Amino acid sequence: MNFRKYLSTEDRGFVVDMTALVDIAFIIILFLGIVSTLAPVSSINVELPKAVAEKTAVEPVKVFVDKDGNYYIGNKKVDENQIAQYLQEKQAKAMVIIADRRVEYGKVVRLMDIAKRNGVEEINIAVRRGQAK
Repeated sequence: MNFRKYLSTEDRGFVVDMTALVDIAFIIILFLGIVSTLAPVSSINVELPKAVAEKTAVEPVKVFVDKDGNYYIGNKKVDENQIAQYLQEKQAKAMVIIADRRVEYGKVVRLMDIAKRNGVEEINIAVRRGQAK
């Protein structure tokens, strides 16, 4: 078959319409941007209980307690003595306990006691916003 006879003499170039490709690329970038803001607070698996209260204005020391009762500062696993030393070094006045809702109650109370003995004046417990179940 001779396809050249169907082309006009002036229009011998090949043009690709990129509009749909640009639209799809924009949608993918938008989707990735939105999903990246939904990333978890930390890499430690902690399931927070829900509450309606607001955040605190002070930048506190954050101590994580996973469901097995292990303590973490940042991503580093620590014991009770290391927490006490850290609070003394930082001279922390505020602390947030980010504890899994399934953790043993005594672990959180022990952590609050350590904080009070080491000069922490304000202790908060992190929760998710929403209605309590």
